[in-house]
Amino acid sequence: MNTFDAIKKRHSTRAFSSRQISEEDLQDILVAGGQAAIGCADFASLQLFAVQDPALLKEIDETSAKGNPGSHPLYQAPTLVVVAAKKGFLENIELSNAGCIIQNMMVLAADRGIDSVYLWMAMAGINSSAELQKKLGFPEGYTCVGSCALGYAEKEFPKLKGEGQRLEVKILR
Repeated sequence: MNTFDAIKKRHSTRAFSSRQISEEDLQDILVAGGQAAIGCADFASLQLFAVQDPALLKEIDETSAKGNPGSHPLYQAPTLVVVAAKKGFLENIELSNAGCIIQNMMVLAADRGIDSVYLWMAMAGINSSAELQKKLGFPEGYTCVGSCALGYAEKEFPKLKGEGQRLEVKILR
């Protein structure tokens, strides 16, 4: 599949089966994340954590749900990739860096037939719990700046309409 096809194929999956992604795919997806464009190439300010431990995933899910037992912010995905960072030299640059990392990972996942979703609530849940950050192995001064779930869709979901440009675009010449 070419890159543009993978970009068009990628969509947000909000119900995952228990089927785990392969070790080879996980490793390649993590490398894709590490190849992202990072502000001033400050790679030392970022770390990736791949979570496949069911008990830890459940704890992250429950913490992120903020006491709502009917909510499952991880959508029962078998893999969660967490991006942790320390504050950057520019305000909020770590959030932009995380976006680039996660997009790279999700596009490669789509190319491999793996479903994904960018998760904001998981970030809030992880950052609300020093205990979770410790269990994940965050270094001192690091916080979660983004995460994505990876796996295989539990069922087929309707695709977004429109194959072309979905955003209003203005070209100034």
